[in-house]
This record gives sequence, structure tokens and C-alpha cells, in this order.
Amino acid sequence: MKKFTVADFGIKTEGMPQEQAKFLINMTEKMCDVVNKAMEGVISPEDLEKKMKSLNDKLNGYDDEKFKQLAKDNEELIKTVKGLGETIDKLKSKGIGMEVINKFDEKLNEMLDSEKFKEFASGNCRKSGVFEGFCLKDIVSMTDNYSGDHLITQQQNRVVSQVSNKRIHMRDVLNTLEGDPKYPNLAFTQVYEFDRNARYVTENGRLPESSFKAKEVQTGTKRLGIHLPISKRMLKSRVFIRSFILKMLPEAVYQAEDWNILFGDGNGENLLGIANHKGVYPVETIISEDYVSGSAGSVKSVSGYNSNKDTVVEFTNPQDQILDGMTITFTGATGLTALNSANQLVKINDRQILLKGVAYTEETSTSSMTFKVSHGAFKSVEEPNSLDVVKTGFAVMTYAQYTPNAIALNPITVNAMESEKDTTGRNLGIIQMIGGVKYIAGRPIIETNNILPGKYLIGDFNIAANLVDYTLLTLEWAEDVESKLKNEIVLIAQEEVIFPVYMPWAFAYGDLAALKEAITKS
Repeated sequence: MKKFTVADFGIKTEGMPQEQAKFLINMTEKMCDVVNKAMEGVISPEDLEKKMKSLNDKLNGYDDEKFKQLAKDNEELIKTVKGLGETIDKLKSKGIGMEVINKFDEKLNEMLDSEKFKEFASGNCRKSGVFEGFCLKDIVSMTDNYSGDHLITQQQNRVVSQVSNKRIHMRDVLNTLEGDPKYPNLAFTQVYEFDRNARYVTENGRLPESSFKAKEVQTGTKRLGIHLPISKRMLKSRVFIRSFILKMLPEAVYQAEDWNILFGDGNGENLLGIANHKGVYPVETIISEDYVSGSAGSVKSVSGYNSNKDTVVEFTNPQDQILDGMTITFTGATGLTALNSANQLVKINDRQILLKGVAYTEETSTSSMTFKVSHGAFKSVEEPNSLDVVKTGFAVMTYAQYTPNAIALNPITVNAMESEKDTTGRNLGIIQMIGGVKYIAGRPIIETNNILPGKYLIGDFNIAANLVDYTLLTLEWAEDVESKLKNEIVLIAQEEVIFPVYMPWAFAYGDLAALKEAITKS
């Protein structure tokens, strides 16, 4: 008997994106399987009609834009669709539609339907074993509620929990890597104190020497977790277990993870958090009036440049923190008194700066000269609002290869920003909602109570630090004599992570009011 193939359906995929073509071909293959099995007598004509109708309904429900979004948002869904012909009835009976299939939910159902879980729930074994790979990214919100007051009350297969997930966690903006089980410790190099002393020389002249200092930093694996005793009667309530797993335990673990990533002191089993790394300063300190300063003897020489139309100042020691556009003011200059006024600088290298428009006249002595440098953002904005303050912070922390990609704020601070209005009472629209996440100045906001109201943490969470998942967040059921006597079981959630911060100087932790004052024009 002839078997149907994809070619018999006349599917045309020319010009389609690869993911869309693959999706359609997979769906058609499943149709072929259903038809061929029916013709072999495996299923009845009535079952065939039901399955074909269900499959066709699913196909008709997806237009071109949805196909593109499907491939973009969840590549794992493509794999799920491969088995759609065999699983569609099971999914339908559970009230799960195509739009709510996701990686976490699939893993959860796999766990609850597994033989080892059923064996554990029935009391035939003491431990369920470990279920790996749980992640709160891409999770589907469950908005309807469990309708009964008691576990013996009839239930709907929908739940709600009083514990709400945060919109975004620290691990969502950090570059998260997979750990190597062979190496529980991670060593990396931090570079500091640059002397980039590049200069033009004659053909046979000696090239100047540059230098930098480096130190090896080592950080180890830290274990984080929680356990929850549950009455065995709760095991009979699938939706109740589901609510706890999706909401309470993973959220508790990630809340503790957020705290350690931000403010861990590095003692014992704590991570060394970003804010406690040496080199993490407030932006208001970086742009303050004396961000960089030099005492007597810090100026090596003053010379003319461009036919003495400009002036070059060379420092005794490298000044790697000075950047182009900063303002420098000297004291103690006797011959070239223009140096005693504030002048914008152009950085030549870490030892030399150029003062354009400062005409050179001979400076007899530099031994008593001192200086202070302020950032270009200092006192630079007229009547700044919260958006101006945050944008300035992002601008100041953008240098070299580092660009801030997020800001951590307290929800109260976010609410205050959302409530800011102009002189006519119209909302300024400082905060925008994009894809369920709040953004400011084009960067996502990490809303967390770990940051005090009025404080902020900004930085390059993508390049300057990593979160290494040595062991992914896992869920495990366990039972011992004590819990058995109480007719309880224990649900364990735990993970192991490594948290290296490669460049602390790419982060800033400070006070929004102080930053606003620092950038406000007098």
C-alpha cells in the first residue's frame, strides 16, 4: 500500500526562512504519519478525523509573523512540534495550548509524569533523584486561581501564587556561562595601573616603555539552596505542587542569588558582590571636582606645541584615569598663569595632556605645581530630571570596551521616576515597558528590594562580570525517617555558581540625589 510523504501534500517552502520551512515540513511529516498509521489500521477513522482536525486547527492558527516570532523566541518549541502528532491529545486534555509550551514547563511536566516521581509519590522509594535544567527565563505567567479552600475541594487545573516573580533578575543581564565539572575554582587576571606611554620617535630613536600591573584572582564554587517540607496530601494536588515549584522555591533561590551578586561580602560561602569590589565608585565621585589630583612634584614638565599656540603638560607618574574632555586646573604656575584657570584637556597618552588654545610661555619651575581634574559631566545639565541623571550615569560609565547594559533600582525609586511630571502636570514618561520589562534610557531596569530607595547600581554586566553555572538550579524530592513520621516529604532546590568580576571599574554604585546635585549647573 502506498505511504503518503511530504511531497504528496504539495508543500512549497521556497523563499521561506529556514525555521519556518523546517516547521511546516515537520508538521506535514506528522500528518503523513497519522494518515499512514490509519491506513494500516492502527487508529480508527474517527480518531483519524479528530487528529487531522486538531492538527489543521493548529496550522491555521499560525500566520507568517507568528512563525517568525516562534523561531525567534523559543527554538526549543521547534523540537517540541516534531512530536506533535503523538502528543497533541495529551496537551489538549491538560488545557495547555501551543502558546504556553516552554522550556521550564516542559521540564516540569516531564518530572511530574516521570516514573521515578510516581514511584516516589506512591511511597515506593525514599528519594526521587535530581531533576535538572530549571530556569525562570521564558516562563509563562499563570493567572487563574485554585478555587478551593481545602485540598479535598474540587480543583481547576489553574493556579495563582501570592509570591510574584520579579520581572528580571541579575542573572538575566549577566553573561551566564556553563561551568566545567572538572574545575570547581576559576582563576582569572585583573589588569590595573596602566602606563600607555606611546610617542613618536626618530628613525633610530628609542621607543618609550609602557607598563601595566596584573594580578591573578581566584574564586570558587558557592552552593545556594533551600528546602521545603510538604505534606504528602499535597502530592495529590498537582496544581498546588506546580504553583510552589514555579513560584516559591526558584524565586527564593534567585532572590538570595541577587543579593549575593550585588552585596555579598565574600566571607564563608558568600559571593564577593559587585558593590564590595575595590574600584567600584559612585558616578558622583568619578565626576566630582577633584576626581584626580596631584600634589607638588606631580608635574614633570610644561612645553610648547604647534608653534607655542598650545601647551603640553607631562606628569611625573602615569595618570590612566584622566580621559579626553575632562577639565584640569593647576595651582602654583608662575610663568604660564593661564594654567591656574580651568582648561579642557586632550589626552595624548597616560603621561601627557594637550591644552588647546593655551599659548605657551616659559614656565620656570614645576616643582611646586599641583593640579585637580574634574569630569566633563560635572555641573553640565540644566535642571536635570531622573532620566537626565540616569543617562549621565550611563554616559560616564561608557569607556574603552565597556558600556552599561542595565541599572538596578529599588521598586520605590522606579515608582517615583514613573510619577515625575512636567510643569503642566503631564507625565514625563521616563520609564517605558518593553516586553514586560521596565526600561530607562534604553536599558532594562532590575527592580530589586536589595537596592535601597534612592540608590543605583549600573555597569557592564555583559563583559565586566560573568555568572558561571557550575550546577544548574535543580529540584529534588527526598524523604527520611523524620519526615516519614510526620507524613511529609521534602522538596529541595539548589544550585552551585561561580561569580568572577573581571573589571570592577566598569560598575558604579551610588546615590541618585548626589549624582543629580553633581551634574546640575550652578
